[in-house]
Amino acid sequence: MLDKGRAFALLLLCLSGALVLPCGLSAATLQAEVNRFVRQMYGGSDIQVTFATLPPHVKGEVRVKTLGFTKVPDVNGDGICLAGIEGKTGIETNVYVPFRVLIKKKLYTAKHHISKGEAVRPADLDEKESFLNGVGADYPACIEEVVGKTAKKEIPVGEVITSQLLASAMAVQKGEAVSMRAENNRLVVQGKGTALEKGKVGDLVRVKSPSGREIMGKVTGNNAVAVEF
Repeated sequence: MLDKGRAFALLLLCLSGALVLPCGLSAATLQAEVNRFVRQMYGGSDIQVTFATLPPHVKGEVRVKTLGFTKVPDVNGDGICLAGIEGKTGIETNVYVPFRVLIKKKLYTAKHHISKGEAVRPADLDEKESFLNGVGADYPACIEEVVGKTAKKEIPVGEVITSQLLASAMAVQKGEAVSMRAENNRLVVQGKGTALEKGKVGDLVRVKSPSGREIMGKVTGNNAVAVEF
């Protein structure tokens, strides 16, 4: 959920110990201080920090002397801070503060009903933003990862589109003319053929050559097949 630079900085903090805060820090809630600390490390405002239940003695305003990571946020956004708390008697105690980071992400929803096998068009999509925990790997990172793909099943209006709902579009259709390319270290041969089955880029499909011979070829692009000889 972090880029390499931020992840490296967080790791260094975790290995080097707590970050010492300025002396004489005014009292504040522990959640507010951890929130500020985590946001500073992420270097951005498009995050939310949530907390599990805190021990009763650190609820309300406290004086936080030190803060550091004992667990850098993982792919689910879960992390742990170690906070040095100064009590009323001046004695400092350590408190572990579990937290979760939510990151704002752009989501794509179906503006119209999309039938199974139908190619997704820009006009079929609406966009919205939401805070998600973790890297959000199930959701397309950009519109280019949605448009042109085909629906694996019916997608009703308003449903958030995940990568699991999409399949790569067919680059070769059964019965269509395809460009055939065969090459080795010494020779390149190109010609036309007919696809005997459909396939996506990377699939092996049967192709009929102009002579009527059936051969196997690997789909390399739209109506393009590479064959061996």
